[in-house]
Amino acid sequence: MVKKIIVYLALCSFVFLIGCSKGPPEQIYDNHFEYLESFGWHIEDKISERTQETKKPILDAQIVGIDLKPYKEIEITTYMLKELQKTGKKIYASIYEYNGHIIGGNGQLEEWLPGVFSLKDKERLINEGTINK
Repeated sequence: MVKKIIVYLALCSFVFLIGCSKGPPEQIYDNHFEYLESFGWHIEDKISERTQETKKPILDAQIVGIDLKPYKEIEITTYMLKELQKTGKKIYASIYEYNGHIIGGNGQLEEWLPGVFSLKDKERLINEGTINK
């Protein structure tokens, strides 16, 4: 009887630990990693991935000069970056894809207006004192 109780408690503990464990980390695509690294940015974590129709203009893409008119819908993947603003606020990057091919991307500064910047602007943002080196 005692053995059954011990086995039961061990099984319950095991099930509890599995249920409380964090799920698998979001997949970071190698081509996204390489794309952002080519501009000097480093991925901390994947935030979201979504499909979006391009019937209506996507303002963030327009601001940085990405032409989405040739595409009916695109995939947008957003990452939190390791780099931080001087204020300690976060920096994000979104990558726009069509059929697995990267069309372009942009960055977003948390609580900053206009908030959207070209991924090529890292050095400018450092020189302006907006982000840390």
